[in-house]
Amino acid sequence: MRKRIYLAALCLGAALAMAGCSDGSTNENDDNTTSSVSGQTESGTEADSGETADGEENDAALEELEALPLVDGEFVLEDCIRLGEYKGLELTRTVEAVTDEDVESYVNSLMTPEEVTDEGATVQEGDTVNIAYEGTQDGVAFEGGTSESADLVIGSGRFIDGFEDGLIGMKAGESRDLNLTFPEDYRSEEMQGAEVVFHVTVHTISRPPELTDAWVEENTDGAYGTADEFRQYVRENLETNRQNTAEQTLRQEAWTMIQENSEFLQLPASYVEEGEMEFESGITQEAAYSGMELEEYIENNGLTQDEYEVRREQYGRSVAQSRLLLEALQQAEGLSSENEEYQTELEALAGVYGVDSETLIDSYGQEAVDQYIMTNLILDRVLEYAVITDAQQGS
Repeated sequence: MRKRIYLAALCLGAALAMAGCSDGSTNENDDNTTSSVSGQTESGTEADSGETADGEENDAALEELEALPLVDGEFVLEDCIRLGEYKGLELTRTVEAVTDEDVESYVNSLMTPEEVTDEGATVQEGDTVNIAYEGTQDGVAFEGGTSESADLVIGSGRFIDGFEDGLIGMKAGESRDLNLTFPEDYRSEEMQGAEVVFHVTVHTISRPPELTDAWVEENTDGAYGTADEFRQYVRENLETNRQNTAEQTLRQEAWTMIQENSEFLQLPASYVEEGEMEFESGITQEAAYSGMELEEYIENNGLTQDEYEVRREQYGRSVAQSRLLLEALQQAEGLSSENEEYQTELEALAGVYGVDSETLIDSYGQEAVDQYIMTNLILDRVLEYAVITDAQQGS
């Protein structure tokens, strides 16, 4: 199967995404010195993200998208979309500040936790604990709520609200009952809003060792000589990542704003079908990575076949909508693959992959490469036209 380069996540609404998709932003946990759906865990207590604050707006946008008629065969771009204002957008680029706590947290994530032997030590935020637990509802153990040995990082947010906080202050060997309530939107309908009790015992407490000059020299091949030098490197790395994230968010917001300013009249059926095939291919690969057949994977993610097909169609329509918007912007800006800008970007992209442009196109397909490059070129121009205010979040 031919690989694909996707539209930098611009076609992916959070309400549609059943599988993870990279948007090109840098993960703070990626480091040169050292995307998938989470299934039901063995505990049955892992938290779901729930709806976003603008969930109702997303639902309304989805309804409008689903109501658009499809046009078969050849189509006229102007009959499908009326491009809205895209020049002079007022945007804010917000960069999250890097704190000392952020630096220490990242450093700790690079170090292997060691079991704490001090008998008086208690569980703290960031510790890794090995626990046993049994969850009961009205005195009866419920399915998926019991484990004799499970590792958990305190503060990871893996378990339902109150579970991890309830372990803070416990000692190794200590037991405690946690009275908790499952979220109203929990994946299992039977447990939604359920009041339960978890009897938890902490077996061991582990935490990262102290950062020392010796550790730095050994684990960075001598690239950094002291702990302070390494902390400075980490800080600069995090700052760069957050600047990249802010830039990517800015581009996403610009695209969303233009999309909201535009009027969509109909969608090419061929574009929708291609999006659905893209979705099916991605989910099939996710299933294979998880060692499952597609049907099993769908069920494991708490979806019926009908719900899966709805999401596939929604994704297909979202892809079609984004392609129309890209083509309208491309037409308005007079951009094509013949432009010098395009050729420059093509060579740069090929360089990133360590190949020549011809090999890149052969590997990923002309259409995919065109969409990726044109999306970036369009957004570069949109941001040149925009009024951008820079801000910093946190301190």
